[in-house]
Amino acid sequence: MMCLALTACKSSEQRAEEAYQRGLELIEAGDEARARVEFRNAVRLTSTHMGAHMALGQLNLRDGSLRPAFRSYRSVAEQDPDNLEANIALAQISFLSQRWEEFDRYGDRAIALAPDNPDVKIVALAKRYRQAALDEDTSTRPVMLAEAETLAEGAPENRVLRRLLIDGYLNESKFEEGLATIDKAIEANPRRREFYDLKIRVLARLGDNSGIEKTLRRLVEVFPKENSDRANLLRYLIARGQIDEAESFLRTEIENADTDEDRANAVIDLVRFLNGRRGADIALAELDTRLAEDPDNGTLKALRATINFDSGNRETAIAELEALLSGEEATDIPTEERQRYSVALASMLSQTGNEVGARRLVEEILEQDPNEVGALKMRAQWLISEDDTNGAISALRTALAASPRDADAMTLMSRAYRRAGNTDLMLNFLSLAVEASGNAPEESLRYANALLADDKVDQAESTLITALRLQPNNPSLLSRLGRVYLQQDDRARARQVIDALKRINDDPAAQTDADAIELELISREQGAEQALDYLTTMSETHSENARIKLALIRGLLESGQTEEALSYVDELVTEDPDNMQFAYFKALTLSALRDFGGAETVLQEMVAEIPQSPLAWLQLARIRAATGGRAAVGQTIDEGLSHMPQSPDLLWAKASFLEQSGDIDGSIGIYEQLYETNSNSLVIANNLASMLATYRNDAESLERARVIARRLKGAETPALQDTYGWILYRSGEIQEAVPYLEAAARALVADPNVQVHLGLAYAALGRTDEAGVQLVRAREVAGPAAGPQILEKIAELEATLAQ
Repeated sequence: MMCLALTACKSSEQRAEEAYQRGLELIEAGDEARARVEFRNAVRLTSTHMGAHMALGQLNLRDGSLRPAFRSYRSVAEQDPDNLEANIALAQISFLSQRWEEFDRYGDRAIALAPDNPDVKIVALAKRYRQAALDEDTSTRPVMLAEAETLAEGAPENRVLRRLLIDGYLNESKFEEGLATIDKAIEANPRRREFYDLKIRVLARLGDNSGIEKTLRRLVEVFPKENSDRANLLRYLIARGQIDEAESFLRTEIENADTDEDRANAVIDLVRFLNGRRGADIALAELDTRLAEDPDNGTLKALRATINFDSGNRETAIAELEALLSGEEATDIPTEERQRYSVALASMLSQTGNEVGARRLVEEILEQDPNEVGALKMRAQWLISEDDTNGAISALRTALAASPRDADAMTLMSRAYRRAGNTDLMLNFLSLAVEASGNAPEESLRYANALLADDKVDQAESTLITALRLQPNNPSLLSRLGRVYLQQDDRARARQVIDALKRINDDPAAQTDADAIELELISREQGAEQALDYLTTMSETHSENARIKLALIRGLLESGQTEEALSYVDELVTEDPDNMQFAYFKALTLSALRDFGGAETVLQEMVAEIPQSPLAWLQLARIRAATGGRAAVGQTIDEGLSHMPQSPDLLWAKASFLEQSGDIDGSIGIYEQLYETNSNSLVIANNLASMLATYRNDAESLERARVIARRLKGAETPALQDTYGWILYRSGEIQEAVPYLEAAARALVADPNVQVHLGLAYAALGRTDEAGVQLVRAREVAGPAAGPQILEKIAELEATLAQ
């Protein structure tokens, strides 16, 4: 067939070359945007066009688009392994992206090709510097810093050198030089967040609060759509007591909003700020003003309902939202807004006990929009509480696909993975939540606590310090950091935390935490006696602080000074006879002195005056266990429950009592009730799973125990290790059970159940000698007064060994 046009007869290679040449001409003319299009056309026509790949790599690298630059240069290096420019670029990109395997590969290749090339010398220095950092070689790094400074004279814009200089200056505490280099990096690429974060850390180290504020404001300017930057600036201003400045910033945001949507969001931010810092009345007044300007604004009406709900006007709030969703104007509300209001209503219904209505509403929302984030998060919460972790994870994946930086969804995902027993993914999502929230205090504390539970103390410390840079006076962060320093036995830095807490004069809890950390330091350095002296002094100088007085009583009791404790608590009761805390501690002191009659009299007076006091009922039950036998214990617990039928502490005591009395079904029923109320409690989950695995033999109960106990995987607490190991044993995973059971048996040497569990596991694996040792230990620990349950287990182990 004859060609209809000349271009139709050209090969793809020819057309690719023409596109490439047009791209070069456009570069010459300064039209980079159109040049990129031509280069992309060239590689689309011929994927092996090295010139086009190289040109795209150069453009992307210069703009800081490292991933596409890497792909382009890699295409060149795959076709021409000895291409020096490609290897240098790939090594540099790998260094900047911390892709160390690729950095070594391409860096070594570049050094082999041209060791004297100036850019290759920078790559070689980066390799040596990184190795020195890995080797913790502090002696050669200053020398390499000087070498980097020399090389920078000839290549001032080289980003690898800039990274080396920043790291070197900060390691040498040359903060001014480090800041100057960071500023150059920001100037060269103002949209690289990492340099702003680094600058804030250095400024915090220098105590330059004005510089931190300016940097935070700059972040808001550069990333106007990033809500976490705005939230960080507000937190910082609030933490420094600059409430008026924070409000002024928010009002300026409203005035400068580019779109109606941005303005509406800014108004919402202002109202929420006023609600938290000025009070609900002022927030509602602001809302009334805004609604007078825009009476049909459904978002502001929904916000008013939320504030009313949080202020205690729950019926009014629910009625406002229901009217908003069912009124005449409801049909005019955009679908997305209507869904948000419906989620808010569902949350209110759930919090007021109407979970059936809340669930029905959430399902209706998701039927209309399967990607509605708020509804998905509510569904995930319910699924987690029901141990359907797969369903929860699926819902949250959908939510994060729609809202990738939703810190709440990430936190829920971490809960789901924790419930499923996957610690690594739990920590990963907690870390992502911290990042997405801009190192917010709540997310940072949650992540730090999880890291500490996983024995990652240094990471927890780093997380808390990073959060404190933006909220230096946050008492919760400071207190947790102080405890970390106590754990590390870093007494100097623990004292720094104490001083910081004591400077927060308007927060009694901060003062209490400071005193508690200081007391622990005194106890470690000077002994328990000096610690008691310190407590005595504090109780005199802080005469209004009941917590200090109670701590002194506890300290006297723990040190065996019971007579002194009784004398002191008698003084307190005389001074303040209506203080039930002092009365309770008097009962504890009398119990320690074995004056059970006196203790019982005090507690009876307490429960007669305040029958809703679970601790008093529990202590009364303990005393009657020592004086009146088991029947009296049961009667006391039941009497307490008649006043507080939902008290978790009393229900727990009732469950333990029923188990010891042989009413296993009754005990399991109570644990099921407790678990339904609070399935997040690790202790409740452990006890319910243990009861099911110990006393039930049907497949359904055993499977339920296994599902509940998944979160115990990797546990370090002996009781949890025993439960998890025993459930693995009952499920036939005996080899996996043994390490858990061994750890529990080493720690709980006086628990015959734990010793028998390990013995049965050994016997099942044919390790009969070791099982026999466990049998002997179980008999010795159980003694002649052992209950029927443990005797039955010992008999089971004996029968197994006799086979």
